[in-house]
Amino acid sequence: MKEDALVRQDEDAAFQPVLGAVLPEQDLFAFLGLETHVFISTLDGILLLQQLLKKGAEADIYLTGWRGRPAVAKVREPKPYRHSALDLSIRRQRTVHEAGFMSAAKSAGVRAPLVYFVDPERAEIIMERVEGTPARDALTVKLCREMGRCAALLHAAGIVHGDLTTSNFISAGDGDRLVLLDFGLSYYSERTEDMAVDVRLIKEVFTSAHISVRGAFSSFVKGYESVAGKKRTAKILENVREIEQRGRYARVA
Repeated sequence: MKEDALVRQDEDAAFQPVLGAVLPEQDLFAFLGLETHVFISTLDGILLLQQLLKKGAEADIYLTGWRGRPAVAKVREPKPYRHSALDLSIRRQRTVHEAGFMSAAKSAGVRAPLVYFVDPERAEIIMERVEGTPARDALTVKLCREMGRCAALLHAAGIVHGDLTTSNFISAGDGDRLVLLDFGLSYYSERTEDMAVDVRLIKEVFTSAHISVRGAFSSFVKGYESVAGKKRTAKILENVREIEQRGRYARVA
């Protein structure tokens, strides 16, 4: 994936995404006084009006549309405290990096939003809008098991998610589909310990934020084992315990 060109992706080869007209929702957004963001694509100069959904430290998330399809735009805004050339390089690299890992995750068999359009120069990704409920708000042991399966599929492909939490999973459809989000911290690694860090993080989330869901982590492990097998899963869990022991030692010291 080249950084100096706009990148477009779609599972359907017959669908060639190009920016459409200004969204019809624009008048509604203006009437309601919702905060919006307008950007011009360097592909054809057409404006997209977007409703701000979330403002984060790393990027802002906007509700938008793509050729009549519901979509979400992730925009990495310039950071004034960084040198402009360095800032552009960092934002460009992270944008292409994330889009690439979203596609890699799908290739690994993990559900992730479909990437419609990437503009590295403007540090923007337009992707499928996944309708559903964040797993953190509707966690069940069934979802935990599916999370484990997703994690194992990623790890089998040499992908470490980097922020594996219940906030980054969406329970879509009738609750039978789990979609993984936010690949901004993902990286490739074959190291067992790196994969164990993923597992350790979600274990911590289960025990701190979802204590009412009994058997959450054990269900996750079962899902992981269904893909990775008992031997590989045992090795990952051994590393998780080692990480935990180092953490306890550091706190005591």
